[in-house]
Amino acid sequence: MTSIYLANIVWRGSYFMLYGTGYYFLIRYNQKKERTLKQAIENEKLENSLLRAEQDFLRAQINPHLLFNSLNFIRYAIRKRPAEADDAIMRLAGMMGFALESTTGTIPLSRELEQIDNLIALNQLRFNHTLYLNYSTEIHDPETPTIPIILLTLVENVFKHGNLRDEKFSASIKIESTPAYLLFESSNLAIEKNSVKSNKTGIQNISLRLDQFYKNQYRFSHELHENIYKVELKIDYPPK
Repeated sequence: MTSIYLANIVWRGSYFMLYGTGYYFLIRYNQKKERTLKQAIENEKLENSLLRAEQDFLRAQINPHLLFNSLNFIRYAIRKRPAEADDAIMRLAGMMGFALESTTGTIPLSRELEQIDNLIALNQLRFNHTLYLNYSTEIHDPETPTIPIILLTLVENVFKHGNLRDEKFSASIKIESTPAYLLFESSNLAIEKNSVKSNKTGIQNISLRLDQFYKNQYRFSHELHENIYKVELKIDYPPK
């Protein structure tokens, strides 16, 4: 009788122990499942935000203002300056082709620099080479992977919101890359009573994409001081 009683106690103890263990793991499983679901929702929101940013970048890269002005220049130059019209058509076609490519992932730095060259040349052609701009590059490796349209948007903002017609205040753009970092610096005289509406969408999208791809590996600053607008972006590369 005693042995049966003890067996019942042991059985009931084991039962409750197994039940309690199973209940514990069930609660842990549900908590983990809930965290996974929340993370999936957050990831989806993040992906949607990134997709919207990429689409905005595509629109910003070949914006209607630049396209309209370039086509107007080409229409005029075909008769008056056919060689320059030819050059403008080739450069505009290059930029439009680049705009239609996917913006996900990375591209070689040289591809971005090629479009920056096109953008600068198009603007100089439009203004008959009267823009005061010092542009310099010092590139260690042209094949360095970089996310597209970041640097191009920053350069575009110089032309869109800067006054480049004043010889005393030449704009400057410097791009430098080493095995350790990528550096972009620009400085320009701001347009007084800027007629181009700015909602800072481009700057916000740049910050969003930098956060996505480089997290804590970059420093991005922009400020207006005494009508001079300065931008600095430095991306640190992880050691190989």
